[in-house]
Amino acid sequence: MAAIPAQRPMLQVLLTQGRKLDTGNPRRSALGSDFGRLGIDFVSELKRTGARTEERLVMLEELIDFRNAIGHGQESAIAALEDRGAIASTKSSYVRYRKALNGLAGTMNDVLSEQLASMLETGRPW
Repeated sequence: MAAIPAQRPMLQVLLTQGRKLDTGNPRRSALGSDFGRLGIDFVSELKRTGARTEERLVMLEELIDFRNAIGHGQESAIAALEDRGAIASTKSSYVRYRKALNGLAGTMNDVLSEQLASMLETGRPW
């Protein structure tokens, strides 16, 4: 059975209420939880696109850890991330992470579009 326009407000509430991405960091667990509402194992689907996406997911986690350490003044956590070569407070590190996150966003867009097309048995919505 197809949804009708009058059901839109209800569906919007069901898909957005308690969404992890509205209140926390965009970690894999939040992505999995929020897209799981649609019946999509989003992180697994992302990983299927290849090793580059897996590396970008790791970089997302590192960037969140780094930002949180800076925001909470955790100098030892900042130093630990920098010491293991994960990230640094440099322009080259910024450029590298920015490029990786832009690539990850594009992959997320493609995967979600493909998953919705499959689920709805239509062409890709975008």
